[in-house]
Amino acid sequence: MKKTIFISVGNTILFLLFGLAFLFPFSEIHLENTGFSGTITIYPILLVIYLVIYPVVYYVLGKILKWSKKGSSELTFSDEREKVIVSEAAKTSYKILVGGLIIIIAIIGGVQFFSLFTHENISIYIVSVLLLTILLVISTVVYCIKWCLEYRK
Repeated sequence: MKKTIFISVGNTILFLLFGLAFLFPFSEIHLENTGFSGTITIYPILLVIYLVIYPVVYYVLGKILKWSKKGSSELTFSDEREKVIVSEAAKTSYKILVGGLIIIIAIIGGVQFFSLFTHENISIYIVSVLLLTILLVISTVVYCIKWCLEYRK
């Protein structure tokens, strides 16, 4: 269970950092005749640092806790119990993802529609990245919770 929790927490942090890096890549942007210049925010830097540190920590913990090298499964996948656990967790996560995508499409359409009446310039890019990041985080957390609940049965 420790491996699944570690991977889920790691993926959640990764999704959050990717979302922040795409939402706020620059703190200042100056347009010039020859192009543009800008100051990078801390989020892309944190993402790069995380992409370097996470595999090292995963490798070290894998050695300490003697995790299997054959995959991300906690148990051996030939174990019938592991197949049921992964199946139930994946099914729950899939339902969250599909339902969430339908809701995101509706929200983006609603934002675009209401911006016609309010004459506000609403960035669909920001709304989309924010909603997709939230959806990925929620589906990962739900997968981890469902996996742990099925494992404890």
